[in-house]
Amino acid sequence: MSNRPPMFLFLAAFVFLAASCGKDPDDSKVLATVNGEKITEKAYEHYLQLRQPQHPPSADKEKEKRAVLDEMTDRILLTQHATRNKLDQDPEIYLLLKRVQENILVQAAIRKTLKDSPITEADLKKRFQEEAEKTHKTEYRVRHILVPTEADAARIIKQLQTGAGFAALARQKSVDAETGKNGGDLGWINQGMVLPELFNAVIAARKGAVVAAPVKTDYGWHVLRVDDARPLQIPTFEQFMTDRTARGNLERRMQDERINALLTELKAKAKIITD
Repeated sequence: MSNRPPMFLFLAAFVFLAASCGKDPDDSKVLATVNGEKITEKAYEHYLQLRQPQHPPSADKEKEKRAVLDEMTDRILLTQHATRNKLDQDPEIYLLLKRVQENILVQAAIRKTLKDSPITEADLKKRFQEEAEKTHKTEYRVRHILVPTEADAARIIKQLQTGAGFAALARQKSVDAETGKNGGDLGWINQGMVLPELFNAVIAARKGAVVAAPVKTDYGWHVLRVDDARPLQIPTFEQFMTDRTARGNLERRMQDERINALLTELKAKAKIITD
């Protein structure tokens, strides 16, 4: 049994054998039957493709075909045996099969939606221009000291106001060890790089000044100082398109939006009852 493909292949086959209904869409040539269950040419080719990561193609195609048909026969026999013994009615097995079937069909639905409505270059350009227009046009060199409580932050602000060094306090007091060891330096930041509450405090501050009030986030309380500011260099669309990471991130966001739009439409038409 050690040379057999992974169990997920068996499970996937089991799902569709157990759940199939209506007309069989596979009308290809029948290569074998197992207790009346057909093994077709299309089913063979599909199974052959799935097993290739564990079994590279063989030079002896006839030998490979016999081995693959033997494997498929074994799985059908085990599936039939499991069904006769009502293993598919066991609650744990039933739910596992249902999840496997859902996963396959969900991915198929997503692929079809994105194939029917792909993200085009024109779509990317329109979104890029919209986001570039909304982007804050300045970036800032910022330091911060992160502490657990508002009282801790207030004490640090008083120390800074009386001449204490920001970098020294960051190294001593900040619970953000990564930036603390660098004197609290966050580097150059722009919109979207930090939490909105932090960025809003930064853009309201004067260059070179400590932000008067500490800023609360889910991480704690931040004492901020804006060391410098400069115009943000926004790339052209052509430059953006050559950045595979940035382009891929935007494309995935837009794809997610299309799937979410489909879900919104489906939910609006669905009858959903919850306790």
